[in-house]
Amino acid sequence: MVELEVAVSVWVAKNRADKEARPLLLEALAAEAARALASRITIESDASLDSADRRIIAGVVRREGVSLTYRHAAPHEEPVLWVSDAIAWCYSRGGDWTRRVGPLVEDRVITF
Repeated sequence: MVELEVAVSVWVAKNRADKEARPLLLEALAAEAARALASRITIESDASLDSADRRIIAGVVRREGVSLTYRHAAPHEEPVLWVSDAIAWCYSRGGDWTRRVGPLVEDRVITF
């Protein structure tokens, strides 16, 4: 995986439950994508959360006045989601796992 030409940012919501962390991080991600003039973001689908995700991203798109397309996908539909899953797993395990994926992680780690 380290040989892939990808770079990721790790976004951490410390001391927050997943239900609270996801909307905070998704809004921050969409705002960062808008500022970076990204054209598209793809998020791993969770049927119970997709509708809320769309509202969050649409709100950022309106507020920022940008053209940003977004879609939900299952990992089998978008293999690059495998990378984000693997890196998230490594970060949650810590130690040597975090070191191993270090070459893929950009310098900035955003913490809420």
